[in-house]
Amino acid sequence: MNHLQTYLSIIGLQSSSLRDTVEETSRSVYQLIEDRFDYRSHITGLLLGNVQSGKTGQLLGVVTNLADRGFELFVLLTTDNIYLQKQTKERTEASLPTFNVYGEDDDVPFLSDRLVKPLIVVLKKNSSVLKRWRNTFASSGYCSGRPIVIIDDEADAASLNTLVNKDKVSTINKHLGALKELSASSLYLEVTATPQAILLQSNISGWKPAFIYYFKPGSEYIGGDFIYAQPKPYCIQFTDEDELGAIKNEEGYIPEGLKVALFSYLIVCAHYHIKGVNTCNFLVHPSVKINDHLTFSNVLGEHLNEFLLAVTDDTESFIRPQLEAVWNDLRTTKPDIESFEDVFEAVAYLLENELITVMTMNSTSAISINYQVGYNIIVGGNSLGRGVTFPKLQTVYYCRKAKTPQADTFWQHARMFGYDRDRGLLRIFLPPSLYNLFSELNISNKLLINQITHADVKDIQLFYPKGVQPTRKNVLDNKALNLIMGGVNFFSSYPRQDNGSIVDNLVDDYDEKEHYHVVNSSVLAELLKYVGDEANEDWDNQKYINTVSTLATKRPTTRFALIVRKGRDIGKGTGTLLSPTDRRIGDGLKNWVVLTLYKVNGSTDKGWLGAPFYIPNIRLPDGVCIYDTIDI
Repeated sequence: MNHLQTYLSIIGLQSSSLRDTVEETSRSVYQLIEDRFDYRSHITGLLLGNVQSGKTGQLLGVVTNLADRGFELFVLLTTDNIYLQKQTKERTEASLPTFNVYGEDDDVPFLSDRLVKPLIVVLKKNSSVLKRWRNTFASSGYCSGRPIVIIDDEADAASLNTLVNKDKVSTINKHLGALKELSASSLYLEVTATPQAILLQSNISGWKPAFIYYFKPGSEYIGGDFIYAQPKPYCIQFTDEDELGAIKNEEGYIPEGLKVALFSYLIVCAHYHIKGVNTCNFLVHPSVKINDHLTFSNVLGEHLNEFLLAVTDDTESFIRPQLEAVWNDLRTTKPDIESFEDVFEAVAYLLENELITVMTMNSTSAISINYQVGYNIIVGGNSLGRGVTFPKLQTVYYCRKAKTPQADTFWQHARMFGYDRDRGLLRIFLPPSLYNLFSELNISNKLLINQITHADVKDIQLFYPKGVQPTRKNVLDNKALNLIMGGVNFFSSYPRQDNGSIVDNLVDDYDEKEHYHVVNSSVLAELLKYVGDEANEDWDNQKYINTVSTLATKRPTTRFALIVRKGRDIGKGTGTLLSPTDRRIGDGLKNWVVLTLYKVNGSTDKGWLGAPFYIPNIRLPDGVCIYDTIDI
């Protein structure tokens, strides 16, 4: 049976372009697996997509293609969310009619059924669920002689070892390791849009991928390049920096940014209502605190009642001009928006008939919250992130801040990314500082994707602005983590001493009397091939070459300088390299990559081998932090 073709025919009814991308992904991923998998070992791969870009559809294509190649046992993991696990199981059943699909409560049917089709079990990453199914698989004997394929959706969320720096293994990580070991061989496919924690795993952890495949979003996808572009796009509306403080300090007060966001949402709802569209969502993300969610929910509810009185009691004079100003703004990007008079009447109708619902979504909320249909204002914190999809999300108000933001956490908050948004009516309300943060994260994300599509896994580096952590610290092995800070000078402590003549030829045209030379990145990359450490222990040439190339390609503000000095009589192990003058020159080039080459005499009485050679010093731009791992 051709499982992939059956699946492609089903999704082809939704979108021919989706069908084509899924087919390409499934075949490309299988090629990566075929090149590495020997049916005797355990390998890990990473499938990288964008936030809300259709990752589930892609990974099911990978599953069906593997089934066509003889794989029979699959486990699909979701985050520990009852609604999400149920939703994923239902989608899998509808999409894979040629499979036996089981949920976490189907262990009895699994043990009693005659299994003639490939098997996929959809489980959430919950300790008791994983333990029970590990025992179920073990007692069934089904894993004997079969490789197990584990697809871990949102693999960076709960799967990694949170006790790595205490030389212990966290519970979920231990159960996942036990699932792998059920069979003599396994494929573990990590799926995420925020791979920072995975890419920074140590080589000995068992969770660092042997290969990475990035699947591009479709042409209609709205993501970071649209919303967090530079200069500021029309969909971004700035608010004051501390509207959270303002709303908490004055009971019943609605700050200007939140009020305009509410007006914008009401107008979009009215436009949709006239068009016969019965779904539109507004996300309000103020902080992680439940009390803040309640405060915002109450204020929004009170002001909806206030607006209702204003538009139904002939006292709408104060609200009409404000609504019309927001309508005019929306009309600049949505010229065919319904007329203001029709929109105003529709707003009154929606409010009068209580068709606008305010709900909170957090750890205290009921599981039965339904935002798939209707006009909903959803207020919450962490529950508004990873794995949750909000249809027709047209308005977002975001003011959550953190002293040290984590790149993966904040990027998962970009729930406005996706396919079913109307670009002309989309509005994101947030303060300038958060817009700048998300813009930087978007640049970092593009740098990462560029490396993934062009570099080897072991050479990937993560670039972030100063003050931003790539992920939570408790899943990163401190012994393997490597951080290169911009604005700091790095030189080789144990430099190679065989490069004198070849570097001489490369720097002949650069006068050592000049303070510095402006060069292309390719010049620095070429020089870096021949200078550095004897054993790459404290100076990895390839990583610096990758850094230079990536900054040149994706960080357009970066410039490159070369400083050449000759005839230096520096002793081995002195712990210093740059002269005060050269240090000042480099420190003054704040947005530059500065490579300084000192030609050392290399005399034996200074501890060297007796021949001249070049020692490098590199300084990266201020405000850049680069993370990667070292072998341990």
